[in-house]
Parts: sequence; C-alpha cells; structure tokens
Amino acid sequence: MAQDAADRPKRPLRARLARGLAFRLLILAAALAVVRLTHIAESLTFYFPTREPFATPDVYSDVAIPTPDGATLHAWFIPARDAAPGEVRPAILHAHGNAGNILGHEVFSAFLVNRGFHVLLFDYRGYGRSSSAPFLRRSLLAIDTEAALDALLQRPDVDRANIGIYAVSLGAAPALDVAARRPEIKAAALVSPFSTWRAVAADHVPLLGPLLIARGMDPVNLAPRLAHRPLLLVHGVNDSIILPRHSDLIESAARAAGVRVTKALIPDADHNAIIADHPDAQDAIEAFFRSTLMP
Repeated sequence: MAQDAADRPKRPLRARLARGLAFRLLILAAALAVVRLTHIAESLTFYFPTREPFATPDVYSDVAIPTPDGATLHAWFIPARDAAPGEVRPAILHAHGNAGNILGHEVFSAFLVNRGFHVLLFDYRGYGRSSSAPFLRRSLLAIDTEAALDALLQRPDVDRANIGIYAVSLGAAPALDVAARRPEIKAAALVSPFSTWRAVAADHVPLLGPLLIARGMDPVNLAPRLAHRPLLLVHGVNDSIILPRHSDLIESAARAAGVRVTKALIPDADHNAIIADHPDAQDAIEAFFRSTLMP
C-alpha cells in the first residue's frame, strides 16, 4: 500500500509530460506541413536567381514570352551558327539550372549552336530580365518552361517536327514535366539531373531536408512518361552537388517503362564544368540530338 501511495503523484506527472510532448510534436508536425505545402523551404534553398544588367550578344535575338498567369519571360533565340537568316532547323529548348541567369548558362548550350541547332535559352520568372517573383516553386518553373516551348513552336525558322528539350541540373524537373505532357518534344537530354526533390535535399541536409520539401514533379516519376521518345542522361563521375546515382535511378525507372535510355558518365567531371571542360559530354549530347532530330 505504501508503494502505491508513493506512485500516485508520479502517474499524473507522467501523463502531463506525455501530453506536453505529444502537443509539441503535433505543433512541429503542423509547422513542417506548412513549410512543405507553401514551398517556403524550396524557395529559399533551391533557387538562387540574379538580376544584374547584362547585354545581349549581337547574333542573339531577345524574345519576350508571356505566360498564362501574367508573367513575362526573357529569352535568347540563338540561331545555328551555319544557318542562313530564317533557315528552318531543328531546335532545342534549354531549361537551365537553379542559379544566376541566362548569361551564365549560355555556356551549357553554345556548343549546340555551333553544331547546327537553333537554341532557345530562357530565364524563369525571378531570373535575369524576366518578371520578378517573390517566391519560386517548381510548378511555376513548369509553367514557364511550357510557355517557352509554345514560343519556340511559333517561330517560322523552327522545324516543329524536330524539337528537343535540354535541361541542366534543376531544370530537369520542369523540362520532364513539360515533355511528359507535350508530344511536340521529340527527345530529352538531361545533364546532372536529380531523381527526386527530397532525395537531393537529403544528400545535403540529412533527416531534416526531406521533411521540409514536398513531393511532386520528380524526374524519376516523370521520365517513364516519355514512352517511345528517347532520353539521354549525362552525369559527371565527380559530381558532388547532385550525385551520379540520381541518374542511375532515373535510368532504371525509365527503362522499366520501356523508354529508350542512353547514359553517358563523364570521367573527372564535376557539376558546374561538365559541359565547358569536357568535349566528350558535348559530343554525347550532339550525337543524341543529331540521331533523334536530324535522322
């Protein structure tokens, strides 16, 4: 009996502690849900746009692209180097990575212009000369990428039957989202893509990262929807920003769905210099687009 009496005050204390812990966990879960649903963490950690003034090279054409939700995107149409004015050529839509603006991403697709393709390189909203955007999220990038595709298809100097999409790093997500829905895109090439938003967040911020980032528009789930259209994956073996295993996961998922996949692993290549410093990466991309858009 004495032991029972001694235990009586402890039980309510334990119950209060348990209720307090449960309440705090509930608040934490709610806060994490709000962060995920509003894409606040995504906006703050995935996108690093710059808007400093820059000049347009003489041979490039400035293009203003309206989006369905009222934004205006800035793009460069870069004609194939050996094309006569107005000559119809296959064209490639370039969806760039997460930082800077088109001035810094031109290096990723300039080689395609030198090898016979027209290129449309555009800035998402919030980047460069495009409309401002206080918060960015993946769905907005998909809207922008589709608007850029529509602008490209309207050009009289573009072979509409031979349009490719070329995406670097984060650009793979909106590019595949659009390619999966738009049959006008005949082939897709991805350089240094991530498999899922949560997986790449986990690579950089274990445990907490995936809790803050929402699911959805994941390349590993979008690539299988290319169906009969071919996919090229290019990844640097030494990439420490987006690990090569992400391309492996996309490849496996796409192949399982019957997509024809080509993968090029580039020795000694890292994330940012994979194109500029590695002619073998350029050659792989050219060969892919030449075989799919210039049969």
